[in-house]
Amino acid sequence: MKRLLLPLLLVAALAAGQETVTEPSTGKTFPATVRYTWQGTEYTMSLTGTAVRKKLVFKVYGMAHYAQDPASGRKEDALAAMLVDGKARQITMDFARDVDAGKIRDAYLDGFRENSTAAEMKEIQPLVDQFIGYFAVDVKENQQFIVRWLPGGTVVATVAGAEKPPITNPVFARVLWSIWLGKDSIVDRDDLVARIATN
Repeated sequence: MKRLLLPLLLVAALAAGQETVTEPSTGKTFPATVRYTWQGTEYTMSLTGTAVRKKLVFKVYGMAHYAQDPASGRKEDALAAMLVDGKARQITMDFARDVDAGKIRDAYLDGFRENSTAAEMKEIQPLVDQFIGYFAVDVKENQQFIVRWLPGGTVVATVAGAEKPPITNPVFARVLWSIWLGKDSIVDRDDLVARIATN
């Protein structure tokens, strides 16, 4: 009996550790927890919510947002916390359609401009140019982009499985994150903190 129970308990434990969440509009599935090691430090991040990016009527990608030790609280407080440097966080985008590389670069450039002041944009422009240069190849359906914001303002992007050189600048990191979690978000930002927001 013990020989039968042990494998069953092991399977149950593994299944519990592999919880996934589905973004309903695109059907894209994301793990509830992600881990990432950077310069010898492992960061464990929990899913705070999912959303869909649409352009007109077209679904572009499903996305998931993760944060290290996210605190539950009021929606406004949760959103504000995601734009403050100090804890690791991650955005995973899973594309629902093919997208031209030029359109991706243009979308990011617009996002940086719309979420920064003129002074901030002047400061981070070289870093923005570096970042959008990472998107040189057209994206195919089901490819993923992963962007991580690590403590100290370091952004590490992984494009279709290829990790790009890091960019370290807290202003750049905050403006980048504001594209999705700021007041002029390109998605329903409330959805990105739905799992930790109490109201």
